[in-house]
Amino acid sequence: MHLSPRLPSVLVSALFAYAGISHASEPTPVLELANAPGFTERYAGNTQVNGQFLSGLSYVSGLPTGAFKDLKVAFIRRDDAAPQTLCVRLTSDDGRYWAANMYRATGLFSVPPRVPIPTKYQEQLDLYGANSLLMLATVATDCAETAEKIYVPGIIGQSDEEQLLLAHVNVSQSKVLARLEAEDHSVLQSGSCKKPAGGPRVTYSHICQVAIPAAARGKPVKLVIGVKGLTGQATEQRYAIHVD
Repeated sequence: MHLSPRLPSVLVSALFAYAGISHASEPTPVLELANAPGFTERYAGNTQVNGQFLSGLSYVSGLPTGAFKDLKVAFIRRDDAAPQTLCVRLTSDDGRYWAANMYRATGLFSVPPRVPIPTKYQEQLDLYGANSLLMLATVATDCAETAEKIYVPGIIGQSDEEQLLLAHVNVSQSKVLARLEAEDHSVLQSGSCKKPAGGPRVTYSHICQVAIPAAARGKPVKLVIGVKGLTGQATEQRYAIHVD
């Protein structure tokens, strides 16, 4: 199942996702909320279901740490041709909280921007922490868009030399595979998937980690998530991402 067909080359070349190493010479930019009338969120409501395997995508080094208010996305704007708007979805691991909002980048910047979360449920969200909140960001002009999406990893935790792409996957099957593919479908890097400690959560059943190889940086790649049923037949979904 292909969720993201071939993307326009001008869009791919203009988008640079960066794994989170800070630059002291440039202050951290902040995305602007672009929703009307305001921040869209729900707490203790129904869990949203959309049929895709991927429920969260981020960079992580070691264990996720840090405050929820410090969430960032690996989204760089080095010229005016780069995309300007993102849809950012947040989900708690127990499914009680979700938010889906549009954000706008203003100006140019070469470091990952912070994503402001003007929530009404700060007290509840503080109890979750970075380990229990999933982020899924896409280049979009509307959160309802479903085609030709580029997924932009969030940034959780502190950066070090080894950057891992962390994918939260929600499937009923027990066998899950993850890999990065080039445009010609050649395998750039295989990942590892396992069930979370303590068992599956409401919004994800497996955690997949994929190291970012040098051959993938600065190029359009696909994150491939595959599941195998009892018959051994594999079902795959592909997600266009960009890493640098």
